Amino acid sequence: MIRIGQTFEEALTAEMKSIAALEERVYPGFAPEANAGQGVPYLIYVSSPGLRTKTQDGYQTGRAVRGELNVVSARYANLKTVSAAVLDQFISFERRRIGTDGPFIQEVTYQQPVELYEDKPNLYRCMIEFEVYY
Repeated sequence: MIRIGQTFEEALTAEMKSIAALEERVYPGFAPEANAGQGVPYLIYVSSPGLRTKTQDGYQTGRAVRGELNVVSARYANLKTVSAAVLDQFISFERRRIGTDGPFIQEVTYQQPVELYEDKPNLYRCMIEFEVYY
């Protein structure tokens, strides 16, 4: 099978790596071990292959993909700044092709971001659940 263009996850990674504050620390699924003194801020994302759209003629090539973005930082003020940059970049996906040759995103939705503090690594986290249609 010949693959044409980037997958959604490859394009998402490329887009998020363009955020200067992350310094290309964008990871699918989990991040290398980091602590308040090293390796932050970073972004972890989780997504799925999505649910293919279906009409009376059968399944189409479009998809609805749910996922989650997690911004992690050592300082709360930095978390706010980086989370805002991630959200701005994510919202910009709507009605354009993402990455260098990724899918054309028709619609972007996201839930209210949830912020929390994690004791063990001494880090702040902002979780953003999302859904995209392409």
